[in-house]
Amino acid sequence: MAERGRKSAAALSVVVGSIDGRPLPPADLTTIQKEIWERTVANEAADVFKTAALQQLLKEYCRHAATAAYLSKIIDDQQTMQPAEAMSLENYDRLLKMRDRETKALADKATKLRLTNQARYTPQAAGTASKRAGGG
Repeated sequence: MAERGRKSAAALSVVVGSIDGRPLPPADLTTIQKEIWERTVANEAADVFKTAALQQLLKEYCRHAATAAYLSKIIDDQQTMQPAEAMSLENYDRLLKMRDRETKALADKATKLRLTNQARYTPQAAGTASKRAGGG
């Protein structure tokens, strides 16, 4: 329940989120995860991530995105190595499976957060948007 009366100067000086109401990244995220959080929040309306449940889901999305990027870097580095320096195919295959798992989890979180076009549009609206864009 809201308090009655005017707010004190001390109460007005406390900033819970950013100036425009976008949530700030949680302190327990890594630097890369915080960057992903900030980019994601900046690309959506200010009130999209206002609930604690959505912020927790966004936190997990950031973790999966960072992990997928990390795995992709390791895989890319392996592709540029000479065969004698590269890891075994078994370990390489394990990395590919790990990245696939992270990418699927990332896509799942993105869909639940309604960050993907699939989650934003009905099939009919997507068809109309596609036709307008010249896609057929």
